[in-house]
Amino acid sequence: MSDVSLVVGLCLLLPVLGAFAVLLLGSRPNARETATLLTAGLTFWHVWRLLGHILEGERPRLELLEIVPGVQLAFEVEPLGLLFALVASFLWIVTSLYAIGYMRGHNEKNQTRFFFFFAISIAGTMGVAFSANLFTLFAFYEVLT
Repeated sequence: MSDVSLVVGLCLLLPVLGAFAVLLLGSRPNARETATLLTAGLTFWHVWRLLGHILEGERPRLELLEIVPGVQLAFEVEPLGLLFALVASFLWIVTSLYAIGYMRGHNEKNQTRFFFFFAISIAGTMGVAFSANLFTLFAFYEVLT
C-alpha cells in the first residue's frame, strides 16, 4: 500500500474514529466538540493533500477487500470525486461550528448523538466520493442515508 493510498484510507477512517471519540467524550461537551472540530479539520487536510496527486494525473486507489470474485470494496480518487470530498469536508467544519453554537444556545438534547451520526454521515460521504465501483457506491450510499 502506497502513502497516497494510506491518505485515502485516512480520509475514510478519520470521521469514523471521530464519531467514536464523540461518543467517548459525550459527557464533556467542550472535549466532545473539540474532537468534532479536530476530526473535521484533519479530514479536510487529508483530502486537501490528495489534490496535488490528482493535479499530477494520478488516480490513487485503495482496495480493501474482495467480497466475491469480481466484487470489491474499493476506492479511487478522481477529480470530480475529490471536488465533492473537498466541498463536503470543508462544509463539515463550517456546519460543525454553526451546530455547536446553535445546539448550545437552544439547550438541545442528544447533542452527542447528533455529532456522532453527523461524523458517520461524513464518512459515508467520503466513501461515496471515492467509490471505485457500483458496489462501493451502493454500500456507502446506504451508510449516508
